[in-house]
Amino acid sequence: MRTPAALLTACILVVPVLGAQESPVDSTKVRRPARSILIWAELVGVAALAGMAFSSDQSLRDRIADPHDRLGRTLSDLGNGVGDGAIVYPSLFAVAVGGRLLGKPGMQKVGTRALESTLLAGAAALALKSIIGRQRPDISGSNAYVFRPFRANDISLPSGHTAVAFALATSLARETGDQWTDAAFFAAAALTAYSRMHDDKHWASDVVLGAGIGILSARFVHRFQARVAVSPGGVGMSLAF
Repeated sequence: MRTPAALLTACILVVPVLGAQESPVDSTKVRRPARSILIWAELVGVAALAGMAFSSDQSLRDRIADPHDRLGRTLSDLGNGVGDGAIVYPSLFAVAVGGRLLGKPGMQKVGTRALESTLLAGAAALALKSIIGRQRPDISGSNAYVFRPFRANDISLPSGHTAVAFALATSLARETGDQWTDAAFFAAAALTAYSRMHDDKHWASDVVLGAGIGILSARFVHRFQARVAVSPGGVGMSLAF
């Protein structure tokens, strides 16, 4: 059910893109001041939340994963799209290319920074998934702690959808100037985290770690002007200081 999900992703992109188009100056000069990539209070909080989720993964799965919940199913369909690379990457690429073709440097840079952030988050999550090798809940069932490192299939920790969604939210939040749009971006990302648990594709601790990776990836790209390139041979990165 990708059409409603694609529309939701498009709506999320509207605010920062329109702001970039209307701005009389380059968006790199009007963005919020750069902040530290790692904030120790946040790191401790995420670690504590991940630890609590890890210890309660099975009980949380039993409560949230419900294929018969119609409202949950609808919300899940929408949330999955916000973190689906098949929707997010082409949408951001279109924004970046459209900005270049239309002579809108602000629009181009909003799309480019968000695309780089989500690509980095997705690549980092995939690399960790392969190393950790945790089985998905719909495979392992009643055992939340089945780990088979360096496997290519049924890898769960961290959640790639959640990482992409939170990278997108963090990047777009850097481009806008009010807290209401920030809340909307992160609410959409949180909906993605919920959808992955509701669909029984991820444990709670998977989405917590995925969210952390997404936020760090976007901060990294914005702070150091990282450039991410993806090719059939792998993922490359360059930094500008």
